[in-house]
Amino acid sequence: MTLTSGVHLGRYEIRSKIGAGGMGEVYLAQDTKLDRRVAIKFLPESLVADEQARKRLVREARAAAKLDHPNICSIYEVSEEDGRSFIVMQYIEGETLDVRMKRKPLEPSESLSIATQIADALAEAHAHGIVHRDIKPSNIMITPRGKVKVLDFGLAKIIGDHAAIDAEAETAMFLTQTGVVMGTAPYMSPEQLRAEPLDGRSDIFSYGTVLYEIISGQAPFKARSLAELTSVILMRDPPPLRTHSGTMPAGLEPLILKCLQKEPARRYQTMVELLVDLDRVSRECESGNVVPSINEAPTVAIDTAASKRRANWSGLVKSRSASAFIVFVMFALALIGYMRFFRSPTISNKSIVRYESSPAYDVYLRARVIAGSENRENNENAIKLLEQAVKIDSNLAPAWADLAQAYRMKAFYFAPDSDKKKLNEDAKVDVEKALALNPDLAEAHFVRGVLLWTHDNRFPHEQAIQSFKHAIALDPNLDEAHHQLGAVYMHIGLLDKAEEEIKKALAINSANTMARFRLGVVDLYRARYDDALSVFKTVPREANPAQVDRTSATALFQLGRTQEASDLVEDYLKTYPTDEGGNVTSVKAMLLAKAGKEREAEETIQHAVDIGKGFGHFHHTTYNIASAYALLNKPDQALKWLQYTADDGFPCYPLFENDANLNSLRNDERFIAFMVKLKQQWEHYQATL
Repeated sequence: MTLTSGVHLGRYEIRSKIGAGGMGEVYLAQDTKLDRRVAIKFLPESLVADEQARKRLVREARAAAKLDHPNICSIYEVSEEDGRSFIVMQYIEGETLDVRMKRKPLEPSESLSIATQIADALAEAHAHGIVHRDIKPSNIMITPRGKVKVLDFGLAKIIGDHAAIDAEAETAMFLTQTGVVMGTAPYMSPEQLRAEPLDGRSDIFSYGTVLYEIISGQAPFKARSLAELTSVILMRDPPPLRTHSGTMPAGLEPLILKCLQKEPARRYQTMVELLVDLDRVSRECESGNVVPSINEAPTVAIDTAASKRRANWSGLVKSRSASAFIVFVMFALALIGYMRFFRSPTISNKSIVRYESSPAYDVYLRARVIAGSENRENNENAIKLLEQAVKIDSNLAPAWADLAQAYRMKAFYFAPDSDKKKLNEDAKVDVEKALALNPDLAEAHFVRGVLLWTHDNRFPHEQAIQSFKHAIALDPNLDEAHHQLGAVYMHIGLLDKAEEEIKKALAINSANTMARFRLGVVDLYRARYDDALSVFKTVPREANPAQVDRTSATALFQLGRTQEASDLVEDYLKTYPTDEGGNVTSVKAMLLAKAGKEREAEETIQHAVDIGKGFGHFHHTTYNIASAYALLNKPDQALKWLQYTADDGFPCYPLFENDANLNSLRNDERFIAFMVKLKQQWEHYQATL
């Protein structure tokens, strides 16, 4: 269909084409019945036959039509002409935010006004269960009077709407359309890039990227390719705002950085909560409460032409002498903060730099951010991408190492017994391929340690520790090597060393979710249950559902909050009925034992054993089984399973010593002898590792 000026679509007369993008063409038209200008959005010719694209267009109309808000573009109707679907919407005069920012820097008051209006629009959408999923400057229109209109609900998801396109399929589709994604990916949340389920907190992250750019004039995340950009968003923190911008309202940078937290649980939980803080920042700005740029010298030349933008912000300060004092003090504090918290990029780059020219580099980089994931879906995606990478370039040593890690992860956590042997064999072959290509590849030595530390190898702690230390010596910035070294220390009861290594991992990569989770486990083993629970609450369940819910329920149980623990256990078992490893089933056995339900507890114990044998972390299940028998005052069975636990890679003396669930065993001579041997082994580890 040729849409030229004068063409009629029912009551609408086309005037001109006013925009086009990967997913739509927009025309200015006249509504001849109501005598008003409208915008009409069509699918482009290339997507007319694409049923998925047509559904997307209709979904945009459905989502936006639910909303009636002054900062959201109104939808008038959805129709079809000659087989082409289109939506008719409010025509808005003005320019998009990206165009506005390029034209000239935004004034402080204008920046905060725009930020507030965008936040109001998103709060309205979220109140109706709608997640926008594509917040970026080109989807925000600014009218000549400064009114904000949020556009393009084409990626919007109506929570609870089963017709909405699956998040993974939607993201996968998006990531294959380079022209579209390179305009959108810089504003995507980490969970959106990982194709995980989304809620309003994803929009809050995207909002934070837009607000960062409004204030600084720079995008918070930059890279040369989509794969590298994905890695940057998932792994790195943005540069301090004050390295880009001049003085800004006090409290604005913490607000933006809270939006940009990698984990949704650490962000604002609602736009309403964010708006409260944004209103406070706006009022402080009006009162002249500002902070300076890191790059700003400790003087107050705020009225020169060369620093016009900084002058606009600093002009809000009433007193010139007060301003000088603020600048001096805040400059010093900002510099200290910068040195402590905003160090150089935290991803290990030794392998990346060497292999950047590989034709498989982009595929590899996309995979490496999830290669070590303890989430089943991420693991499968990583394996597919890494197999593709080594097929493209068989000399890409880091890809072989990460593929070995992904195979091992699948065998350890997810694969049935029938598949584990082959997966582990393939992993061993692949890590040796990596080392043959590059004997000094830190990632390969790390994976070699991971492959050693398994149930089948009887968890050789000392050998695994040496492999991890060798990897760290080759590359001190390899966060997973620090993390897994900490995990081994944790299992053998060296909790101080475990905490030290895990904190190193987080200092290198603050987005390492499972490293943060294991800090909570260290607290759990120290009997600091409140602290442990606080950490677990920051970890999304999907990071590793069995581990997260098992430890969270255990902490609740130890705190005497048995009903909450029981509710969590039942919800998990309903959501994940297979319960890999019997992890959470074993907690249910403890709850039943504590309640004195002996028959039900023993039946649950047997079920945990039946489904748990062969699982990589079965020793955590067996420890809970021992605890359940101790609570039932059955010392023979309790001691049997405690011995099994210690022999199967989990001789954690401080846990066994501190856990009140084992108190019924404390006077048993067999338990006393067992603990004497366990303590001797622990002291040996302390002295030698």
